[in-house]
Amino acid sequence: MSTALLALSLVVCVRSDPAEASPLFWQGTLSIEVLGLPPIEMTGGGVATVDGPGGGWLQTLRLAASRGGIEGAAMVPITDPGLAPNVAVRATGSLGTGSFAPISGATGTAPLTRRVLPLRGLAKLCLFSTSCGTFLPLPLTQASPAGGLAGVGIGGVLTVGGTGPLRFSIEAAPWTLHTATVVVATAGGGDLPVYASGFVHGAGSVSGSTAAPGGAVQLVTPIRIISNQGSQMGAFGRLSVRFLPEPGWLVLLGAGLAGLGLLESARSRR
Repeated sequence: MSTALLALSLVVCVRSDPAEASPLFWQGTLSIEVLGLPPIEMTGGGVATVDGPGGGWLQTLRLAASRGGIEGAAMVPITDPGLAPNVAVRATGSLGTGSFAPISGATGTAPLTRRVLPLRGLAKLCLFSTSCGTFLPLPLTQASPAGGLAGVGIGGVLTVGGTGPLRFSIEAAPWTLHTATVVVATAGGGDLPVYASGFVHGAGSVSGSTAAPGGAVQLVTPIRIISNQGSQMGAFGRLSVRFLPEPGWLVLLGAGLAGLGLLESARSRR
């Protein structure tokens, strides 16, 4: 049995060394985390394009909305009476298309030079009722006066409310693998920095196998919301991606394990 397991492990090791610029299945979670509230989470998956010089080192990760992705809707209640009349946050969101590089495996410390992936959708700050009949709309992306888009995962400032009595500015930024910071005001009039961090992990904690099944990448982006009434809210977008074996490979692996079991059973009978 030990010989058979050794042969199987060698097959898995060979299969886990992907070619350069190769497609790789993934599943992931997208969350919008408003400070002080439970995270609003959506899940999904698809096929990513990964690029590395060999050995599973991950240099470039490209996620395309046309090859799957994350989209959905979620709601979290607001139970803090100090935030009345806000009673809930409802959000619909979806990932756009973008690339991240250079990632350089699990030990990369250089900042990303490619780091834009739009987070499209709308967050509703529900007033008086969780059914959200009355709400303040907070778009995650919108057209920029300079052209193109501004918003979460891109950067720039979004303005909500126009010339109305209540207006919001949403300060956004691109994604990072390292530390993102949001500065929020305290009750005493000071500033409080809040941090969130991304990471890169190789399969089985092996730093050179990030671009293989079992590898994982987490990116974060800071969000700061300021109203014309002086109130502030901090938030983070968090994107976690884990790479999966190809479906055909799972079938092949299952058949191989079944064959090894039959072989061992026959040897035991002899």
